[in-house]
Amino acid sequence: MLEVLTKVPSAVSFEHADSLMQGLSNLSPRKLNALMEACLSIKTKRLFLWLSERQNHPWFKYLEPEKYDLGAGKRVIAEEGRLNKKWSITVPREMQGDNGHG
Repeated sequence: MLEVLTKVPSAVSFEHADSLMQGLSNLSPRKLNALMEACLSIKTKRLFLWLSERQNHPWFKYLEPEKYDLGAGKRVIAEEGRLNKKWSITVPREMQGDNGHG
């Protein structure tokens, strides 16, 4: 999933990434924490956290984003998007504020 997120929005749409994330309900928080700490892409980590929180996955509350290097400043991922203040990334306006559950 992290590899897919590196291609958002150039080769993979936000909507497709969101759909893929829906199916990831049984991930191991311990393994995810290790992967996120090792990941070098700030954009990818922030996008993963935003999508995970948006999908309200049960494992999300066990992640430790304070241990990940999330960089500083804002990242523009969605041109003409809206800033998600928690993760400091721009996301499509139509997806901001939507928790992913219709």
